[in-house]
Amino acid sequence: MKKLLQVIMALLAINFLAVGGAVGWLVQTKRLDKDRLHAIKDIVFPATTQSSTTQSTEEAATTKPSDVLAALLEKSSGRTPSEQVETLQRNFDAQMAQLDRRERELTDLQRQVELSKQQMARDRTALDAEKKALETQKQQTAKLASDKGFQDSLALYNTMQGKQVKQIFLSMSDDQIVQYLQAMEPRAAARIVKEFKSPPEVARIEKVMEKMRQAQASTSTKE
Repeated sequence: MKKLLQVIMALLAINFLAVGGAVGWLVQTKRLDKDRLHAIKDIVFPATTQSSTTQSTEEAATTKPSDVLAALLEKSSGRTPSEQVETLQRNFDAQMAQLDRRERELTDLQRQVELSKQQMARDRTALDAEKKALETQKQQTAKLASDKGFQDSLALYNTMQGKQVKQIFLSMSDDQIVQYLQAMEPRAAARIVKEFKSPPEVARIEKVMEKMRQAQASTSTKE
């Protein structure tokens, strides 16, 4: 078997030398030019061309997609990838700043709403208190109007001197004084109030008059 392989290799070598000699003779005699020689080479050695084509394809395939994308982006926008990244970062920072500003505005608005709710609650409490006081005053007025003893005393005080009525008032509570002064004619009430002259008496009647003003203001507001 070994001898058979040696014989075959010897025959192939002889054929190769024969072909090489024939090609050399054709070239020297100008019967075979370079174009024909390359054509024969492509037929005899097609693997070389195919290998070269394959290598070019592989080189193209090994090109990084990111490089290709970067090149396309640079070509379309006229800016390098780093410049585009900086632009995106600036846009992102601007959007975040806008969101922060809107969040602060929303927080301030919520705080204002909460303060308004608290103020409304206080106003409602005060209003309820005023309603209660007004209702109490109306009840007292109605009660006094139907109270024969109060009406008799009121009629008596209207006929007495102011100084005498003042002495009687000093023995009463502030609320009782307010009731009588409110029920009196304005001229009769003013005549009695003028008799409060000493500092303690003035302080007392001023306190009573303030209660009367508050009651009148509350009544006017409700009406």
